[in-house]
Amino acid sequence: MANSRFSVRKLVGDGLIIKKAVAPHSRARIRLIHASKRLGRHAGIGKRKGTKGARQPPKLLWMRRQRVLRRMLTRLRDTKKIDSHMYQNFYKRCKGNQFKNKRVLLEAIHNQKNAWVKQKAESEQIEALKAKAKAIRDKRRSRLAARAA
Repeated sequence: MANSRFSVRKLVGDGLIIKKAVAPHSRARIRLIHASKRLGRHAGIGKRKGTKGARQPPKLLWMRRQRVLRRMLTRLRDTKKIDSHMYQNFYKRCKGNQFKNKRVLLEAIHNQKNAWVKQKAESEQIEALKAKAKAIRDKRRSRLAARAA
């Protein structure tokens, strides 16, 4: 019977009393929860502590969007899809928050290019009509001059 410190020490020395091993802190439950979080669970309204702006800062979203749009504009300019004037115009419009993503920006670029091509074709047609009218006028004048002489 171990009723004193000395007798307890003796039992420890004899190996009758041994230290209990520390049980490892299992991460099985944590791994399970992490796996389910990867699938999108445990992220509902009840689990959220910070505000929308604290969880995903608007400035961070803005910076990401600007970098994406500017990178795209630079690539388009480098591949000669847009000229430097168009680049500058769209760069400023990106900064002015006119395009929310790459798709909208690309659509705007296509629309502007199509409008420019259409305008160029129309101006060429007008020039052709003017040249034709001038040729007719000149021909008429020369005929009248020949008749008068």
